[in-house]
This record gives sequence, structure tokens and C-alpha cells, in this order.
Amino acid sequence: MKRENNSHTKARKWVKDLNKRGYAGYNDWRLPTVEEAVSLLESSKRNKLYKDPIFSNKQRFIWTGDKSSSGAEWGVAFSAGRVAFNYGQVHWPPIHKGYVRPVRSVK
Repeated sequence: MKRENNSHTKARKWVKDLNKRGYAGYNDWRLPTVEEAVSLLESSKRNKLYKDPIFSNKQRFIWTGDKSSSGAEWGVAFSAGRVAFNYGQVHWPPIHKGYVRPVRSVK
């Protein structure tokens, strides 16, 4: 499942709404950690992105639930093959809109 959100605030709200609806029978969805999101990175580019082609090419950037000590919101930029951050003041161009890949912890 994926969802396009160009701001971290919208991403968090979308996941909160998923939980309210009990998506797929669960209400413990969350944004992935930086480590979880980075695990999707590939070491070389395929289809212009550093991720497995099984994932959509449209998803060039995904938000994580992590923030830096200074409040920057972290995400993973598959187009650049790196972790990126945003202080909430940047208006991403359409090509770099953030997407949500909600995850759940295995219990």
C-alpha cells in the first residue's frame, strides 16, 4: 500500500486515519523508521531509482516516522539513493512528493 503526501504532517495524519478505520483489520500502522526505509535501498540504480523494480517508479521519496534532535523530518530519497531531511519549510516539487509506506511491528 502506498499513499502520496507531500508533507510529513499529511503523512502522519494519513496513517492516523488508517488506524481509525482499522485498515486490514489492524489499528497499529505507523510510518517506518529510517532504518526500515533504508532497507529498501538498492546499491545500484534500476529504472532510475535505487530500489527494487517491484516498487513503483512513481515513489521517489518516502517519509519515515523519525525526526532529528533539531526537529527535521527524515525520509528516504530513492532517486538519489540516500536519506534526506526536511525542516517542514521546503515545498517539494511534484517530482519529489513524499509517499507513505505504512508498516506494522511484528509481535
